[in-house]
Amino acid sequence: MTSINIANIRRVDLNLLLVFQCLMNERSVTKAANVLFVTQGAVSASLRKLRVMFNDELFTRGSHGMAPTHKALEIAPQISEALKSISALVTPEQHFDPQRSSRVFRIALSDDLENMLAKRMIRAVDQRGWSISFSFYQTNSYVWPQSMAEHDADLVICSSPKHLSAVHKSQVLFSASYACLYDRESTNFSTPISKQEYLEAQHGRVSYDGLRGFVDELFDAEHVQRKVKASFTHFSGAVNAVIGSRLVLTLPDYAAHSFAESNRRLAVSATPLRVPSFIVSMIWDINAEHDEENRWLRRFVLELTGEPAGSY
Repeated sequence: MTSINIANIRRVDLNLLLVFQCLMNERSVTKAANVLFVTQGAVSASLRKLRVMFNDELFTRGSHGMAPTHKALEIAPQISEALKSISALVTPEQHFDPQRSSRVFRIALSDDLENMLAKRMIRAVDQRGWSISFSFYQTNSYVWPQSMAEHDADLVICSSPKHLSAVHKSQVLFSASYACLYDRESTNFSTPISKQEYLEAQHGRVSYDGLRGFVDELFDAEHVQRKVKASFTHFSGAVNAVIGSRLVLTLPDYAAHSFAESNRRLAVSATPLRVPSFIVSMIWDINAEHDEENRWLRRFVLELTGEPAGSY
């Protein structure tokens, strides 16, 4: 692994490291120049010096802007930490005040989590008289890296995230499992739903590709053909279809209770088959690890979701 000797930082033009970090954040020479209040030519000249310094291209042009190379991703955390250490020596500690700030936080999350968490966040902001606001974007455990890059998200929240790398940090928010959701006025299910009722019911399926989900595997283990009346890729559309129908929806338990709180026709039942548990985590860019606004946002999310189960 490439290592940067921080003791040698004094022999390096710090402006070059600032240009490197800005290019990592913006992925664009033009945007980096605007942020640094310099010309595009000055940024390009600095990039040429950086390439000589590290004997690597560092950034290459692609369809989505300047893409960092493997070497750039490898040294980015060290450069970020070095710059933060220097900044801490010369800059007094700042405390983020949500009551005075008009900051718009960008959060990418799946719609089951959005239904539960977004209203909690908005309610808390209103009750406390804060001036901050939020932009929510759709993602899932598979495509969250693209969502974070595309929307420049401050935070991603998803279940059992895939593709975690060294350039991201994560923390577990809570563990969860699955429950059944149905329209109590359109069905005659027992309370809770019996195994036989569940196996014979009409189901709504929610899965990443809309074709098959883990519940189908549970039915296969019971040697029963699941009666799927409709498949969806998002929970909100599936829940809307449940209202006024005989469909049963199997979804994360926190989402089932959140949807039921919003509509009294909806009832929640334990799933009569053994279902897996999973974790919900929040993820952020390692460059934001010590950013006071990002740290505040993470504390706020932790407050609204309960004590963390751990971090990794």
